Amino acid sequence: MKTGYLEGVHALANGNMLFVIEESDENRSNNTAFVLILDKEGKEVKKQKLALKHRTKYDLFTTQVETDNQGGFTLFIKKEDRTLTQSVEEQSGEGRMRYNLKEYHIDKLKFNNTYSGYETVSKSMESILLKSFQEKGISYISTGNFYVEYLKGKIFVYGQVGKSEIEQMPFVAVLDTNLKLIKVNVFEQYADTKIDKIKLNSDGGLYIEGTENTSADGYYYATNKRFTVNSDLKVTTDKSDKEPYESVYRGPSAPEESDEEESETETSEKETQESVAEPAKEETWSTVTFYKDEVKKETYNFKQKGMFSNKIIFEKTNSDNTALWQIQFVFPDNYEVPYINSAEGFKRVNGDFVFWLYLTEKSDGDEKQSVAIFVINKEGRLIRQFQTPGYPALTEFRMAESNGQLTTGVIKYDSPYAFYSFTYLLD
Repeated sequence: MKTGYLEGVHALANGNMLFVIEESDENRSNNTAFVLILDKEGKEVKKQKLALKHRTKYDLFTTQVETDNQGGFTLFIKKEDRTLTQSVEEQSGEGRMRYNLKEYHIDKLKFNNTYSGYETVSKSMESILLKSFQEKGISYISTGNFYVEYLKGKIFVYGQVGKSEIEQMPFVAVLDTNLKLIKVNVFEQYADTKIDKIKLNSDGGLYIEGTENTSADGYYYATNKRFTVNSDLKVTTDKSDKEPYESVYRGPSAPEESDEEESETETSEKETQESVAEPAKEETWSTVTFYKDEVKKETYNFKQKGMFSNKIIFEKTNSDNTALWQIQFVFPDNYEVPYINSAEGFKRVNGDFVFWLYLTEKSDGDEKQSVAIFVINKEGRLIRQFQTPGYPALTEFRMAESNGQLTTGVIKYDSPYAFYSFTYLLD
């Protein structure tokens, strides 16, 4: 492949593994999406291209997967239709809202366990949401490129809409797996809030996290919003922050200093200030939270001392950020951890935690990149570790567990691009 992207790795009920991949030419102007299915031994079972009309494009990074108990699966993929031509009536008002909605579709692609082709159902955001938005007085939508997420048998669509261009409000819509709208609610009490994440609660409702962005007197403010809704999408509790976590001044700039000659006193003061050595800054640890156990109120963090360090700490903390345990990893001096924000992990049923991170090895002017995988038990002890082969450059690493095995996928992105999959035993 000229260039390639890996959406994810998914375990199927019959032991096969599903990879959703996109490849394109060097200019990224011609894209081809396909699914690759490998058996337990890593042999290819099926490679199926996903057919698309000219000037339409799948957003594979938002692909949602539903598996059945026979080894089949269903993909829910957001699609952009670039064949549309905007009429005069669709350049303002309700016409523009209608146009923005019909630009984007949700495609349902259903594969049985023989993988001999697939069935497709496609619905535009217009056909799913327009009528309900009109009934709620919504008249402005900047884009129909909403978030789409599959959670336990339902499709959730969320984004921002407004009754005018001035004020945007978050909404959540619930669809069944046939893409039929069940319910939708616009949360007018959370104006100017963008939803960042949704999770299912045990009662069938949702826990929602978002960011409110407001401005006043030249300042821009960002405030964390957190609330829960019931199965009817009605707000039940609010746990939002009262104060913004960030404020940025973007008002008029300060007046420029005069070009007049400095007085002797000013010059003396400046020289004195410059002659005083600043105290050495203590090296600080940057922290990245990449997994939260909402039930046990526990958080898993990476901590790295300085950028591109060869030392990291993996820790588990409780609700008041007290470390329950920590493990420090020190790699050889010619290694560094380049992208700590990319690290991801998951918690196994038995309580073990599996996580991965990129490593860069430098030797004689050359660099190779690999992925290190660690398995830590619930007491905080390292019990297994793996490392992929090294390549000049890697991207799109993904992993999934199935029957005690960890199957991974990764793209080597120096020319030519190549897809690799490695399997490791967890038990």
